[in-house]
Amino acid sequence: MKSLSLTILVILLTFTLCAGAYGLELAVIVNKENPIDDLSSEELIRIFKQEKQYWDQRKKIYFLMQETGSVEKEIVLRKIYKMDPEALKKFWLAKMFRGEISSFPKTLRSNGAVKRFISRSPMSIGYIDAAETDDSVKTLSIDGKRPGEPGYSLADR
Repeated sequence: MKSLSLTILVILLTFTLCAGAYGLELAVIVNKENPIDDLSSEELIRIFKQEKQYWDQRKKIYFLMQETGSVEKEIVLRKIYKMDPEALKKFWLAKMFRGEISSFPKTLRSNGAVKRFISRSPMSIGYIDAAETDDSVKTLSIDGKRPGEPGYSLADR
């Protein structure tokens, strides 16, 4: 019984280490009806920091985040905000205090929840694990690159 448990432990650790070595890629997703196909890194940062709050059609952007502690949010904190969770909280509070936003961005618990919400909300944008994308939403290119392509900026490598 001990050898079986040890074997299972070794297998699980091997899979965990291998998965971590490849890293995760995020997909920035919007509703399929959204006419946007590509964003520059600068536009993406402005949207995620809510410095840009309207699509070109003058419709309000509905930005979604994932919960603190998710791998996806950790990547966004490093790559987009360059902050830790506490600094991000202070960032949002300062924007609210200055009247730049009326509330924190909506936070959802999982890739599936973000995807479902965006598939039903035409002006929304969010991020999920690229492996979770499907035809219910549109995956945007960032700087002309899509998840999986060399130089894609939201790859955790």
